[in-house]
Amino acid sequence: MDNNLFFNNWQKNISLANLTTFGIGGPAKFLIIVHSNKELINNIIIARKHKISLFILGSGSNVLIADSGWSGLVIKTENCNITISKNKITAESGVKLADLISFASWHGLTGLECYRGIPGTVGGAIVGNAGTKDSWISQIINQVVVIDKNNKTIKLNNQECCFGYRTSRFQNSKEIVLQATFKLQSAPIKQIKEKEQFFFEQRKNQPRGKSAGSIFKNPPGQSAGRLIEQAGLKGKKIGDAQISSQHANFIINTGQAQAKDILTLIKLAQKEVLKKFNIKLELEIKLIGFAKSQIADIIE
Repeated sequence: MDNNLFFNNWQKNISLANLTTFGIGGPAKFLIIVHSNKELINNIIIARKHKISLFILGSGSNVLIADSGWSGLVIKTENCNITISKNKITAESGVKLADLISFASWHGLTGLECYRGIPGTVGGAIVGNAGTKDSWISQIINQVVVIDKNNKTIKLNNQECCFGYRTSRFQNSKEIVLQATFKLQSAPIKQIKEKEQFFFEQRKNQPRGKSAGSIFKNPPGQSAGRLIEQAGLKGKKIGDAQISSQHANFIINTGQAQAKDILTLIKLAQKEVLKKFNIKLELEIKLIGFAKSQIADIIE
């Protein structure tokens, strides 16, 4: 493997703002866009060999990147191969959820419709166990293939992934998702399309504008958005960052918001909900590139 070849392909000092749904984020010291699992694996190995800090970026949703950016390598995944075998679909980590859903419905396979309208990629959805209040993507996952911390490619069954509410083993294991296989069921295409449309219509009521999606996990039996609203913070604005006046679990970049403004609103929401209801709101989004001192008092 020619290390210099990889270094030469890495872009330098690239702003990450345009690569996130928040439209926020400083520069990456290095950036590479990969289009296959082979490229993804090779770049991971090179970064690890040279002890370069590594961050995997999918579609840029569900993350807040610091104004200072990322001091290592950002790998943006556009590995988008999808295959099918009977009622199982295997998709690489860079496949957009929307494309996976369309592929499944085209082949008369049901089980993914409830994720229509959720942004993100297969890799991000698995790491965060994306879903709705009634359904998690882990419920249809048959197998996940990862590269582990020793650069070995391993296969994990559903139980081995340790899925929970908006979590999985991959959030702490230093394993990086390469692809996943989903076990689905056959159904008439017309019926599948109708279900897709139903869930898409439900999400049309979510706040418009630049956001990362839901900021906080819902506490057991509670709604994070409702708690923030009852704490009197709906519509609260700092700079160009605003707690949505439509749904208080969304923070909107209304113009040129900075990460520090978003962070201030996050801290304020956690503080006020804890004070009023004695409930700790845990983050659903991931904070990337912040100094420990900036996020020391945040409940992640």
